[in-house]
Amino acid sequence: MSRVNRWIVFAGAGTAGHVEPALAVARWIAKEDPSIGITFIGTPTGVENQLVPAAGFDLQLITKASFPRSVNKDAFLWPIRFVRSIVQTRSILRGSSLLIGFGGYVCAPAYLMAKLEGVTTFIHEANAKPGMANKLGAALGGVPLLAFESNTKSFKDPLVVGIPLRSSITHIARLTPHERELLRSQSLIQRGLDPAKPTLLVFGGSLGSARFNEAMAGALDALLTMGVQVIHAVGKTNPLPEAKPGYQPLAYIDDMASAYASADCVISRSGAVTTTETGVLGLYTIYVPLNIGNGEQRFNAEIVVANGGGEIVNNEHFTSQLIIDSVGTWFERSDVYRRSGRTMNFPLDGAMRIGVKALAQLRIVERNRDAARARRGRRG
Repeated sequence: MSRVNRWIVFAGAGTAGHVEPALAVARWIAKEDPSIGITFIGTPTGVENQLVPAAGFDLQLITKASFPRSVNKDAFLWPIRFVRSIVQTRSILRGSSLLIGFGGYVCAPAYLMAKLEGVTTFIHEANAKPGMANKLGAALGGVPLLAFESNTKSFKDPLVVGIPLRSSITHIARLTPHERELLRSQSLIQRGLDPAKPTLLVFGGSLGSARFNEAMAGALDALLTMGVQVIHAVGKTNPLPEAKPGYQPLAYIDDMASAYASADCVISRSGAVTTTETGVLGLYTIYVPLNIGNGEQRFNAEIVVANGGGEIVNNEHFTSQLIIDSVGTWFERSDVYRRSGRTMNFPLDGAMRIGVKALAQLRIVERNRDAARARRGRRG
């Protein structure tokens, strides 16, 4: 792989929640200075294999070495996989100017090897409760860049930058209520749906949700009878249901901005990106957190719910009957919230904030390299 004088490595892999914010920053930097080299670290199984090349950036793969949470065969193989991953990561990082970590299994080896290679590290913590890899990165001297104010006590000298959002999302967030209503009508008409009917957007993350799909299958006929329209992303690996008038099933939502623009109410998991997007758009959302990692999804949702922007339903309580019994109330609350004009005051310029800091760091690296060359020249 060829190198340029200024090279940034992005460590963000596994899910769209890790990859999309990294891509937002990479796009901003590439637009500001196309001469800067950009490489992403990923694993063979993550969504980065589709998203990163499609965005035009270099992707280098390492062995996936997820930390074992129980004693099994994988636990015994983990040390071998982890050593392999850090050797591969070191090769990618060597000669780079900066590492920016956004989460996923690639971050722990990246932070370790950046420390070993003397590469400055930025750590973007997207969730309201920090994960183990980012705690490790901070302990190794990484610079913490946080999405939420609630995390400031977890790190030394943090900077709150928000979530780097896609420009299509921030565009909608800046529209007037009248412009939003026009966009909603246009988006629904383009989808073959009726702007006069309330529309429910349901998605379970980039991989979909079996529980969501099962609950929606049982509730769908009742929802359509009530006059509710549904846009439903089931996940690429799950069977695609049959479309019906008023029901639009999708394997994956490629254009989230259009989906959000069409929706009056949302049902979703509560990853950091989703809670931020629905929060800044003022979309009343039923968050169904997954109890994964350190429970960060619930913490993310609680920030928006405290502002009146939605409610939390436990995963085990999310059923077809709950949807049927509650959907009328959800739309009523959604209408009240929308009319109030309230949204979450999350930064809309997270990509720029991180990008500006990255460019400043590259200038420091350049000055240090020039000074080192000058010293060698004087000694020669």
